[in-house]
Amino acid sequence: MKSLLRCTALLAALGLSSCGGDVGVGFGYVWYDDYPWPNHPDWPKWPDHPQTATGLYPIAGDICGVCSGSKDGTGPAARFNAPEGLAADKAGNLYVAEPASATIRKVTPQGVVTTLAGSTGAVGYADGAGGAARFNAPSRLDTDAAGNVYLTDTGNSAVRKITAAGVVTSLAGNGTCGSADGRERSAQFCNPKGIALDQWGNLWIADTGNHTVRRIDASGNVSTVAGSPGVCGSANGRGDVARFCKPEDIDVDQWGNVYVVDTGNSTIRMIDKEGKVSTLAGQAGLCGSVDGSTSVSRLCAPSGIAVEGNDLYIADTDNATIRRINLDNVTSTIAGTPGHQDIVLGTLPGSLDRPIGVARAPDGSFAITTHNIVVKLLPAK
Repeated sequence: MKSLLRCTALLAALGLSSCGGDVGVGFGYVWYDDYPWPNHPDWPKWPDHPQTATGLYPIAGDICGVCSGSKDGTGPAARFNAPEGLAADKAGNLYVAEPASATIRKVTPQGVVTTLAGSTGAVGYADGAGGAARFNAPSRLDTDAAGNVYLTDTGNSAVRKITAAGVVTSLAGNGTCGSADGRERSAQFCNPKGIALDQWGNLWIADTGNHTVRRIDASGNVSTVAGSPGVCGSANGRGDVARFCKPEDIDVDQWGNVYVVDTGNSTIRMIDKEGKVSTLAGQAGLCGSVDGSTSVSRLCAPSGIAVEGNDLYIADTDNATIRRINLDNVTSTIAGTPGHQDIVLGTLPGSLDRPIGVARAPDGSFAITTHNIVVKLLPAK
C-alpha cells in the first residue's frame, strides 16, 4: 500500500502514465595524473575506471593525519572540516555545507574547491556577497535551475539563499529559536537542518529543534505541515497528530511526496499529498542495520537523503553505510560496511566514515560527504 502511495496514487491527478525514473546529464569528476592521491595509492582515480563501473571514488579532500581544516584547492589538495549536506546543480557543480567553518564550499566538475560564501571560522549572521556573509553552522542545501543555493543556517535558526553570483540573503527566520508561522523573517525556526525545493517553488524544512516539518511557499509564507513543536515522538497520522524526533534531512519526489529522515527515531518517514505521515523504513527507538521490508528493516541515526525516481538513497550515519529504499519499501545496503567506520574506496561495498550528506547527480551517480572528504558513488542497479 505504501508503495502505491509513493507513486501510483498521484498518477491520475498529475496525468502521468508511469513511475519511471529521470534521465539527465553526467556528474563528470575526473582526476588526471596532475592530481594524484599520494597518501592512498590504492584509491581508484578517474579516468582509470570508466563511468559505467560501480564503486566509490574520490572527488576532493583527503584523510591523511594533517588533513583537517578548511582550505581551497584542487582534488586532494583541498581540505574540508567535517562537511555535512551537499547539493548538485545542473552544471555538475557541488555545493557543500561546512558547519564547523561556518562556510559554504563549491566544487567544480574539475575538482576545484573554493569558498563560495562565509569566512572560515567567522561565525555570525549577516547578509552580503561572498566572504562578507556570515553563517552559524550551516548544515543542508538544495539548488534550483537558475543556480541559486538554498540552505539551512542551523545555528541562526534561519533559511538563507545564495545567488549564482554569491550574494547571500535571508529568506525566513530571524536568528531566534522559536516555532512561529508567518511570512518570511517574522517566522521562527529552531535549529533547522533539512531543506528541499520542490517543482512548485516550495521549500520544505526539517525543523530539527522543533521536531516538525515546515513549508515556505513561493510567496514566503511559512507554515507547519506535520508534527507538534517541541514534542518528540514517532506517531503516524495527519498534521499535528504526527510526531517526529529531531528530523535532519528532507527531500521531495516528482509527484509531491515528501520524505523525512527522522534521525532521532532512526526511521524514514513519508508525507503524502494529503498530508498523511507514514513510516517507510526502520522502527522508532531501535538502532540497527537490517535490510528488508518496512516491518523488519533497521537503521541507525540516518542523517541524509536523496531521491532518484522511485528510489530513496539514505546516508545511514551511525551504520557507516548508504542504504536504498525501493518502490516496494524494501531497504538494502549498497555501499559501506555496517559498523565499520573507515574510508575504503574502490569496489563496492567499500567503507565509509559517518556519511552525512548525499546528493543525486542527473546521471544517477551520487556525491557523499564522509569524514573530511567528498566521494562519488556509482551504485549497482
